[in-house]
Amino acid sequence: MTRWRPLPAPLNDDTRRLVERLRTLKEQTGLTLVELAARTDYSKSTWHRYLNGDKFPPRQAVEALGRLAKADASRLLTLWGAAHHARSRPESLVAPSVQLATPSRPESLAASSVQSAASSLRRRMRRAAVVLAVACVILGAAALAVRSMIPTANSGQGLPTSCRGETCQGRFARTSGCTQDARTESAVTVGRYVVRLRYSPSCAAVWAEVHTHARGGVREVSINAGPDEHLTSYPKGEAEGGSSSPMLAISSRWTAEACAVATGKLACTSKDGSEVVPTPVE
Repeated sequence: MTRWRPLPAPLNDDTRRLVERLRTLKEQTGLTLVELAARTDYSKSTWHRYLNGDKFPPRQAVEALGRLAKADASRLLTLWGAAHHARSRPESLVAPSVQLATPSRPESLAASSVQSAASSLRRRMRRAAVVLAVACVILGAAALAVRSMIPTANSGQGLPTSCRGETCQGRFARTSGCTQDARTESAVTVGRYVVRLRYSPSCAAVWAEVHTHARGGVREVSINAGPDEHLTSYPKGEAEGGSSSPMLAISSRWTAEACAVATGKLACTSKDGSEVVPTPVE
């Protein structure tokens, strides 16, 4: 049995319960971290951070470990949802209280006037707080409505983004709404295929895309950000158009490389340059 190190003290209770459950499932699989990395889209070092509470696991990683351990998916995702909600919950907004000094002789006329003024002030503050809360709700709803009606050239769907940073890890850009503001950082052409490194500022994530007018021929599409971050998808090959890798979350200073294996060649592109080399294809 793995000897786990104590979880970080700042973890909230819901995240602590999630990580402890993931540790139990990992033990049930009987897999080492190296074997777990080979069976999923996440590297050994990434699993190490997830299972030690250093990095919040995305839903896809939790689902992958649950499948390997044959765990109850609904209960496991309920744990993940509670931890994700606790992690993203904003702090409560507390209105400042107003305290007025009370005269030493409350039976006097001055005391009565002060109390009346204080009561009136509290009523006005309560009304103002209600009006402000309603205005915030209306403005928020209007902003979401306007955003949903704005067409985008990249996706054509107008979907709001459903993730950012770590919560995008392992997800696909189009279904997460991340293609709306996506831009191409670099590209390389191999035959009739164009491999692109794509980046979404709103989702803080990168991924690889392959565009082609040919049918099939793409064996795999991957995105890399150093030796410890690597995600790959394996297109079935019969569809025309394009294929993409899962997304990788990126930091403020990032480097990434998009690669694809197509027509017997490995093509990779990054902001630092591009390369195409022969590679055997089964």
